[in-house]
Amino acid sequence: MKARRIAGLDPAAPLGQNARLIVAARLDELRALAEEALVPGAAGAQHDMRIAAKRLRYALEIVGPCLGESAEPARLAAKELQSALGDLHDCDVIMPRVEAIPSLAAVVLARRECLFVAFAELWRDDASKDVWAALERAL
Repeated sequence: MKARRIAGLDPAAPLGQNARLIVAARLDELRALAEEALVPGAAGAQHDMRIAAKRLRYALEIVGPCLGESAEPARLAAKELQSALGDLHDCDVIMPRVEAIPSLAAVVLARRECLFVAFAELWRDDASKDVWAALERAL
């Protein structure tokens, strides 16, 4: 997944101004992928969402102090999402290698299903805690 270009960045502007633009773009990317990624078999969207979570997390690690208190919970949430979606992706990568062994394929599939449920709960939990909305308000 290619990162969206960020309009309005100005190298001469204060860091806080550019930080808000960068984080807003990365948050928009993450949220835009959520609906499709919350479909159990949408491996491509889930992988793209992992990449978006990684980009948001890294942006927040660098510029979070410019954004106030809401940046740290959002950074931690993005880190958890990235990890959860990474575990899902690992199942997707290994599945073609184990399909010829039905018992092992069943284990990987069952693990993926459990991991998907955990990811979906994590996304809903972050939304119910207002993590993303609070970050957006700080921008």
